[in-house]
Amino acid sequence: MTESDNRYEVSAVTDGREVERYKQEIACLKQLVVQLSEIVLRNVVKQRPNRKSEHP
Repeated sequence: MTESDNRYEVSAVTDGREVERYKQEIACLKQLVVQLSEIVLRNVVKQRPNRKSEHP
């Protein structure tokens, strides 16, 4: 195995680890979007009765 082969192998392993890390980060971001959506929905539902009383 040549030195360039070794570099390619190390690069492929590093790329694979980066891809896995990115996948984990994406999964985490998706979960945050879900949580934020739930918070927004709760706030919209809470404020709805107030709007009806403000505009008879």
